[in-house]
Parts: sequence; structure tokens; C-alpha cells
Amino acid sequence: MSIVRVRAVLELAFRWHVAISMFVYGIAKTVQFSPTSEVSAPANTLTGQELMWAFYGYSLGYAQFLGVVEMLGAGLLLFRRTTLLGCLMLTGVLVNVIAQDLVYNVNAGALRAACIYQGLLLAVVALNGAQVRQVWRALTAPAEGAPMPWYWLALGAGLVLAATLVLEHGFTH
Repeated sequence: MSIVRVRAVLELAFRWHVAISMFVYGIAKTVQFSPTSEVSAPANTLTGQELMWAFYGYSLGYAQFLGVVEMLGAGLLLFRRTTLLGCLMLTGVLVNVIAQDLVYNVNAGALRAACIYQGLLLAVVALNGAQVRQVWRALTAPAEGAPMPWYWLALGAGLVLAATLVLEHGFTH
């Protein structure tokens, strides 16, 4: 078997592994949390994991949103053309999961699983290095036509910054 075929087999297996796992986690997140009205203990008596589960029970919409994003990311991994988008989407979710598992001291198995999935996603990205470089070049290529002088760019950015700061202040105070 050639190295190209081995890489293709590895990449497909890694994508399927993460897609199946994240799809299962996504389904679970949309149904597993119950409202926090059942949590009657003071917050300072709860373990980190109990506190995190209480948070998810209080904000069911957030847990359901994460579950849907996990399922969407898993679906994107199933298709060759959307693999990198799926990797990007699931990396956002998994970084969040890993951070929560560390901060709330969730059982080590869940943390290890999330780290394995993230490692497999990084391997998929590495196995698609040529495509990643192509996307990077497309995103960082200079614009067509004559370049804008830096001072006009700075002036425009300053005006937009001032406008957005005024809008933010108006909506938040």
C-alpha cells in the first residue's frame, strides 16, 4: 500500500472516529441535562462537576446549542469538501469542553476523551496540509488592484472603531 493510500485511510478513520463520537455527545447534550430546580444544595457544597451540571441545567439552551454545534461539526467531518470547516467548528467546541473539564475538575475520562478527539482533529488538519496552505494563501493574498495608502486605511479603521464604540456604549449603558 502506498503512503498516499495509508494517509487517506488514516484520515478517513480519524474523521469517522471523531464524527461518530461528537455526534453521540451532541445528541446527549441536547437531552441529558435537567432543570436546576432539582439542585437544592448550596453552590459552595457542590463538587466542580455537580456545579457544572447545575450550570448546564440552568442554561438548557446553551447545552442544546453546544449539542447542535457538535452534531453539525460531526456532519461536516463526513464529507471531504467540508472536512476543514468541521475541524475548525469542533476545535472551538472541544477547546471549550477541555477548559470546562479542567476548571470544574470533571472526571479524567471525559477530559482524556476530549483531548483524544482534539488530537485526532489536529492529525486530520496535518494530513490535509496542502489544502490548509492553499486556504491560508487565499485568505492572506493581497487584494487585487492598487493598494490603499496606510493613512487612509488607518483613518477608515479609526472612524469605524469610534462608531462601534459609540454604538456599544449606547446599547450597553
